[in-house]
Amino acid sequence: MVATYLPGRDSPEGQELERLYPNASDEQVKEWTKTYGYKNPSTFREVMRKRWGLKRIIQRNSYESKEPQIEVKIITPEIKEFIPQVVGKGDPETQVLVLGDGHAGLKTISFDSKVYKKRFDTLFQSTMIVTNLHRNMYPLNDLIIINVGDNVQGENIFQGSNIEDTECGAIKQIYDLALPTLINLLCSFKQQFKTIKFYGVKGNHGRYSKVAPPTSNWDLALYKALGEARLPEGIEIYYSDTFYHIVEIEGFKFFVFHGDQIKNVQYGIPYFALIRAVKDWYVTFRRFPYAICGHWHKEDFLRVTSETKLLINGALTTDDSFTLETIKTSTIPNHWTFGVHKRRGMTWLYPIIVDNKFL
Repeated sequence: MVATYLPGRDSPEGQELERLYPNASDEQVKEWTKTYGYKNPSTFREVMRKRWGLKRIIQRNSYESKEPQIEVKIITPEIKEFIPQVVGKGDPETQVLVLGDGHAGLKTISFDSKVYKKRFDTLFQSTMIVTNLHRNMYPLNDLIIINVGDNVQGENIFQGSNIEDTECGAIKQIYDLALPTLINLLCSFKQQFKTIKFYGVKGNHGRYSKVAPPTSNWDLALYKALGEARLPEGIEIYYSDTFYHIVEIEGFKFFVFHGDQIKNVQYGIPYFALIRAVKDWYVTFRRFPYAICGHWHKEDFLRVTSETKLLINGALTTDDSFTLETIKTSTIPNHWTFGVHKRRGMTWLYPIIVDNKFL
């Protein structure tokens, strides 16, 4: 017959239970729950707390916690090979690649996790074609990657993450899709560049919930894991807890933000509000010649003032409901890459289309 009470605390069995309980594993707690006839582990833990005043000092499983407990995985990168071409002798420039709105975990009629990985492979190969084209004229030794956020789809319905449009939860979106894919991309580029600097800002799909603090953001979790990964020497990871990041490239300032700060989107991209915001930030943050954002899944390049230009990045996704309903057009999946000269600033600009079906 199974007992329905704890053993005497002064008995040998009770003393052993008192000694082992604070550091017991979940499996051991389940075994005691069965042995002493309690309904479930939660009830057993409550009895131990009230009757004996004991608590377990180790963390519970992530599904029992209020917030998910994330463990950084050590990932062996998959390196993509690319043979560099002859380097020219002109003034060296820094190459910049803009990433963002990858929405790992999103599922549409033309986009899923397999397409996500394939488009990143295309992104690397296509970027290197541009790189080696320009290397015939001058050195491109340094690469800067600017990530404008929304790397994962998230899992909250108020962000548009409906169950039927999402392949998996946010933890898998980060650690099974986005993190290994970005690590592979960085390690592949490291074979082609002397240094790589990665700068990231957070997007709206990264928000944990409406009531969570701003730093509870899946994009920030991804950047933190990326910074703690075992990356080759010469790769540096930077990210901002605020909505913006000012990145200096060859002496020129780039004001980087996601874009969801501009709320009026009933009729597509709110160009008037966006231009006004960039002008105000230009004054507030003491002048910058370039601004970069994403969010609207549609690429564009605007002259805001005689001194400032705005680069709007595209997205990795296609046929998502946000673009079709709000922007009123299907996304052409692309990202920008450009060069920066120490005296001339931005000198060239290419849209990298990451799926040839959309050429």
